[in-house]
Amino acid sequence: MPKRPLKLEKHTVSDSTMGYSRPVHLLRGPSDQPQRLCLLLDGELYLQKMNVVPVLNALLDRNALPPVTFAFMDHLNMTAREQDYTGNDQFGRFIGDKVIPWLEQEIPGLRPGHHLIGGLSLSGLASAWLALQQPGHFRYCLSQSGSFWWNDQQFTKMAPQRAPLKTRFWLSVGDQETEVDDPPEVSQVEGVKNAHHALKKIGATVHYHEYHGGHDLKYWRAELDQALPWLLAGNND
Repeated sequence: MPKRPLKLEKHTVSDSTMGYSRPVHLLRGPSDQPQRLCLLLDGELYLQKMNVVPVLNALLDRNALPPVTFAFMDHLNMTAREQDYTGNDQFGRFIGDKVIPWLEQEIPGLRPGHHLIGGLSLSGLASAWLALQQPGHFRYCLSQSGSFWWNDQQFTKMAPQRAPLKTRFWLSVGDQETEVDDPPEVSQVEGVKNAHHALKKIGATVHYHEYHGGHDLKYWRAELDQALPWLLAGNND
């Protein structure tokens, strides 16, 4: 029998000291058992442009995922998006010191230290960066066509400083994402491949998924059916 469809709730998480206030949309998991947290950046894109809720409902209906609450955090505007998602330490503190504690208080049964952080393109870079910076919060990371070319591949250069790392990463990119600007001097696909190798070297478990296509929401939506079960199903460590 299909499970009851998830109901979307809207909240706002703020920190006046850091000057942050971000909408967070929740799809709550069951309140009577332990569950995972899946926090996705670029919430507007996942919910509105990609329409992921039917995908998530289908995964839950066929028991492809463990009990889980999904949280989608909006980026507000393009200026804030670029500031927040490019290795911003203050944004990292907002996530680690405010957003995660708020979610753990709001959602009964969350397992601290077993959360998933995810994003796409620039937020795919940010999600991997947060997983690298805050392994005490994030055990799993979904990075869809992450912009690892950013700032002369700073992510790949700083990764060795975080060894050893036991986080589980899904890194994807399209085989047509080959355009090279000056800068970044490397393509999207080259940047993701280099990040993949850097994470493997420091002990992370990494699934590299190169799909046939370009930098497009339809490919990222389609791979969720594989990516989320790979990251979460059967991993109770």
